[in-house]
Amino acid sequence: MEQDIRFGNYRKPQRESFQYIENKNLNLNPNHGNIDVHLVNILERLEKTMETNVQVLQNSALTIDNLSKNISKMNSANKDDNYTNSKRKDKVTVEVKCTFLKISDIDTIAQQFEAEIFIGAKWEEPALQSVLKNPTIKGVEDLAELIPWDPRLMVMNVNGTMTLSRKTHEVQLYEPGYQFPVVRQLWRFKGYFHESLELEHFPVDIQDLTISISTERSSREIELIEDQHALSSISTKAFMDAQEWTLYKHIETYRDHTTVEYCSSTIHPILHIQCRVARKTGYFIWNIVFTMLLIVCLTFSAFTIDSSSSDRLAVNITLFLTAIAFKLVVKQSLPTISYLTYLDVYVVAALIFSGMQVAQNASMNAVSHFIQKSDVEFYDRCSMAALALILVGFHVVFVVYIKKTVSRRRRMMEEKDRMYELKKEFLEKCGILPPKYNSNTILSMDLDSIIK
Repeated sequence: MEQDIRFGNYRKPQRESFQYIENKNLNLNPNHGNIDVHLVNILERLEKTMETNVQVLQNSALTIDNLSKNISKMNSANKDDNYTNSKRKDKVTVEVKCTFLKISDIDTIAQQFEAEIFIGAKWEEPALQSVLKNPTIKGVEDLAELIPWDPRLMVMNVNGTMTLSRKTHEVQLYEPGYQFPVVRQLWRFKGYFHESLELEHFPVDIQDLTISISTERSSREIELIEDQHALSSISTKAFMDAQEWTLYKHIETYRDHTTVEYCSSTIHPILHIQCRVARKTGYFIWNIVFTMLLIVCLTFSAFTIDSSSSDRLAVNITLFLTAIAFKLVVKQSLPTISYLTYLDVYVVAALIFSGMQVAQNASMNAVSHFIQKSDVEFYDRCSMAALALILVGFHVVFVVYIKKTVSRRRRMMEEKDRMYELKKEFLEKCGILPPKYNSNTILSMDLDSIIK
């Protein structure tokens, strides 16, 4: 009988060989035919028994492997709980750096964006100073297993499930500018993050994309600040939504606080880290604004019809209903909000102007029964000219107002990009941000003078 001695690779004997042996023995030795048949039956039972044993051994090995994995996870979780639940007597300052590795989808209707984020948090750990002289500690890897404290960071504005790619710890024994060993927590994750979009300037709006980092520890235990030795950054080349948005290069941070009710009633710090994007307006101008303007201009074609005819009124009413239907289509591009955007203002103004055209046609038709036709034609021409002036005047004022507000906001974003580059140059030259640095109030001339 042929078999493979390796575990789990038992090969079944060929039944044709048994039949051949049986037939051969019966032909060569007819007096021992019953003995040969009995031997074949024994070999077949032995085959089935070996198959059963191999299956049992494979199941046992799989069970042992699963048990070992579960035990490892339980030990790791117990170890994490031991040092993440520990407290320190002093207030710990945790410096946070955020890198936007990829921004792939900005959903205006759902008010969320998808991004892949890398968070680097670091803090001083005096407890590791005492174990440096321990002869059993051979390297930094052994120190990483002895970290007694964890900031217990969390993302506040994650929407749904967050995919965690990696979360590790590193120890830097001697870090310039620090008195004690520095612990670094490296955290990489991907998910959808909620963002309350400010759509008043839609479709020429600029939006903040924010990652809100908080902690389960109270403000008495921990303070979250921007990394003083490395700037948060964003990968502009990995921006996947460039057809609709323009990504700015700067990153801004500001601090806040909140109360996490499910943990405790104490106050918890928050560090908001945000980048900014500007919406590209080409799609909305050509597909919405231009279409509405065309519908409004077509209402003037009704003046070619006699003012006493009902066909003129029918044409303008049809165009008015067309504009209303188009507004309902436009509304699908925006979430349900309680204020008017710039695009809503334009569409509503177009509807009002169409309504004024309908009112003018009805008025001319009504007065044609009481005054002479020449007077009706004169009033008709005057009202048409007045409506044309109103239309042109509205567009001039509207465009100038938008140009002024949008240009001011976008110039501000360009100035922030320049400030960010100055901060980067300052860090490269000095190695640390100014002691009283405040990203919201620092003047560009101060950085310019410091760098020079």
